[in-house]
Amino acid sequence: MAAPTGLGWISPGLRPLVRTLRDQPGLWAIPAAVALSFGLDLHAVEHGPVLCVSRLILGVPCGGCGLTRGYVAFAHGQWWTALRYNPLTPLLYLWMAGWWAASVARLVRGLPVARSPRWLGLVALAGFGLLWLVRTVGFFSEPGWAEVVAREALPVRLWVWITH
Repeated sequence: MAAPTGLGWISPGLRPLVRTLRDQPGLWAIPAAVALSFGLDLHAVEHGPVLCVSRLILGVPCGGCGLTRGYVAFAHGQWWTALRYNPLTPLLYLWMAGWWAASVARLVRGLPVARSPRWLGLVALAGFGLLWLVRTVGFFSEPGWAEVVAREALPVRLWVWITH
């Protein structure tokens, strides 16, 4: 007998909930991210590994760099520290929490999941783009940027490793 596919193996009463969670991953991912931001130690996150793909590959911080540290700082009530890590942290944290709360409230009333206004997404996207531009210009205007790229950029590190 073949294994059931789709949602056939799930109790019929739970299928709408499972379908909603599958179609709207923010309903489970946002509480997980918030719980993680409260659970992580800020000192450990500050001294943890670089998670940004752009920074790992190019050695240059992007518009999203600092969000993990910023979320943890924000969750621990260190709002100025969160802003220093990434000025978009409060906006994105509150947007996530607000969307999640509105969506759960709508689901409880039998309504579809809340949709964020398009303008809010565009503002966030513009914020990321502007922050990336400012950070890139600032990075390359600092003396010693070539040494930082040589030390942190993956292609350069690989080249040094291969040739030595």
